[in-house]
Amino acid sequence: MPTRELLPGVTDASCPPPVVCDAHAALRRARNRAYVRDAITLSLFIAADALFIHWPEARLPFANRGQSLTLLWAMNALLLTDLWLVRALPRWWARRIAATWSRSEREKFLGRRPS
Repeated sequence: MPTRELLPGVTDASCPPPVVCDAHAALRRARNRAYVRDAITLSLFIAADALFIHWPEARLPFANRGQSLTLLWAMNALLLTDLWLVRALPRWWARRIAATWSRSEREKFLGRRPS
């Protein structure tokens, strides 16, 4: 780490700033928790689908077999939409907020090099 001179004759080499928060580890843990939660959700829905498809008598009490399967596929579509939106909406909100920043900050956030 290069040293810089804070005051004449004083450098930060002997006293590096303390790390207060390790953001990389916190992000990694949050992503891992999200992946585990998604895997559990998907496995439960796959198990319910397998039960409904392989057991011909499986149906909802108020519907016949065809209506039950249609409702099951609709619930699967809603689940996949929810899983996608949970990841996409925060990204969209962050981009909307980043639109109010200066050009250099926005390019840093979006991962582009300033021109």
